[in-house]
Amino acid sequence: MQKYFITKEDLALNRITGDDAYQIATVLRFKGGETVMVSDTFSNYLAKIKSVSKDEVTFEIIEEKAGDMELPVFVSIYQGYPKGDKMEEIIKHSTELGASKIVPTFMKRSIVKLEEKKIDSRIVRFQKIAKEAAEQSFRSKIPTIDSIPYLKTINFDDYDVKILCYEENAKNGELTNFKSIVSNLKKDQRVAVLIGPEGGIDDTELEYLKNKGFIPCALGKRILRTETAVFYVLSSISYEMELKKWVKLVL
Repeated sequence: MQKYFITKEDLALNRITGDDAYQIATVLRFKGGETVMVSDTFSNYLAKIKSVSKDEVTFEIIEEKAGDMELPVFVSIYQGYPKGDKMEEIIKHSTELGASKIVPTFMKRSIVKLEEKKIDSRIVRFQKIAKEAAEQSFRSKIPTIDSIPYLKTINFDDYDVKILCYEENAKNGELTNFKSIVSNLKKDQRVAVLIGPEGGIDDTELEYLKNKGFIPCALGKRILRTETAVFYVLSSISYEMELKKWVKLVL
């Protein structure tokens, strides 16, 4: 079954428009009668397609569907801007794994330097990727991606927990900080996770982040690529807060 996030206005008019309507008509080739899920990010509805065109698809709501597909904590990923198309993959998989907010972040060792005029179009591209990944994974909400800031312009004051993924800790044998933090997370806490770019985190940035309350953490014994670290973190949080209790019940 396909899921589509639509605006409140389109929900009130029982319609799907834009790129989603085009996909339904030309890619999926729906003719009417098919069942889909639609959501305005607040409520989810099972809907039956009535009519299809490239510009507009109409539907009737069958029933409202309960269920929350979000992580029990609000996780913001601050990703040091990587090279190539890695940021797109990070956004896609971070969305699938439950991140609530994704912030591509310029840091001292970021190789990519975007011109100001290109940032807006890049954000639009990132938002589209997040929307599609949220639909694919049946998320209840789409992660927010609304800027590409420099590290020292970000306000981290609203977070309860701050995790700094730091490879030097792994090299030095520190293996307890991350486990301790994740094991003690509480429902509805706000968690900031910061991951450096390919070149790592500069010493001045490390001190700055520690002063902001970030705890440097190794992610196991091995050194992970920047595009891999986020998956480790989100998977660990999901296991600890969503799956661990069920594993205990089964055992």
